[in-house]
Amino acid sequence: MSFSRILGQDRPKHILKKTLRNGCIPHAYLFYGQESVGKKLAAVELAKALNCEVSGPVDGCDGCPSCRKIDERTHPDFFLLEPEKSSPSARDAILKIDAIRELQKKLIYLPYEGQTKVAIIDSAECMNPQAANSFLKTLEEPPSKTIIILIASNPYQLLPTLVSRCQSIRFYPLAVETIKKIITKQLESETGDAQPELLELRAQRSMGQVARAMEEDLLKTSEYRGDLIGLIEQVSFKRMDLAFQWIRTYGRKTDRLQSILDELLNLVHDAAVLKTNRNPRAIQNKDLTHLLEKVANQKSLAALLDMFDAVHRTKVALKYNANAQLSLENMFLNFCEAA
Repeated sequence: MSFSRILGQDRPKHILKKTLRNGCIPHAYLFYGQESVGKKLAAVELAKALNCEVSGPVDGCDGCPSCRKIDERTHPDFFLLEPEKSSPSARDAILKIDAIRELQKKLIYLPYEGQTKVAIIDSAECMNPQAANSFLKTLEEPPSKTIIILIASNPYQLLPTLVSRCQSIRFYPLAVETIKKIITKQLESETGDAQPELLELRAQRSMGQVARAMEEDLLKTSEYRGDLIGLIEQVSFKRMDLAFQWIRTYGRKTDRLQSILDELLNLVHDAAVLKTNRNPRAIQNKDLTHLLEKVANQKSLAALLDMFDAVHRTKVALKYNANAQLSLENMFLNFCEAA
């Protein structure tokens, strides 16, 4: 059945199934939670259930013409709007007002083929202010026989008036075992081989996100972990040479710097977890537990939290095009003060 395709996310699935059984479907939903945990898949499966010719409107069958057309994105009553870059060199993709207005025109009419029009706006927080204000009118006066689903990883970036007009459903990070099941299927279909040791590493360090588990950089940046743990452990005002050496080596890798800082953030997080509850099962880098326990024994919790904050602020600064070398030097000065 359709909803069974969604692995994990038991609570969101329960809410949606109960709503479909009762027939009390709101005119607008907000599916929110971190990226790549099944929000868009759930929205598509809801659209299939509402229009399924066999099992609808309680579930989808995956086999009828309506379900197949929605899967293929060719159903005349199904609309999926995603952010686009204004040019190949643009840094961020956005949802422009022209795309929103085009969608609004399509929603005016009654369903052409199915029972319910379904409009999904992925990454809704990427709407520019003009687009968001324009779409607010649609939520205030929703078209008949139409369900609107906003998907957001950062719902706090949406207009509060948009959020207040939707029924919100939170999606949580996926469990490690769920991630392993999902990526096993993907890797077997893509390469025909899913190596158990790589599966375990990907799943443990995925942060509950399928896309992160599948990233090639996840394996490449894992090679830096030993050096990063050494920095956490050794950098001080007496050993600033280690920081400058690291900056010379990695500071120019601007295309991968965010990924490397993500690794650093995760390692500091794991050391702090071990410091507080000594539970190796609660950390992401389980294969390096022996090294992280050494850091946890050496550093105070306050120092680890200060380091975590310093890395996070550096990531944000670099995202907004701050000078990489100066940002990294400032981060390591904070490391020294924490030490």
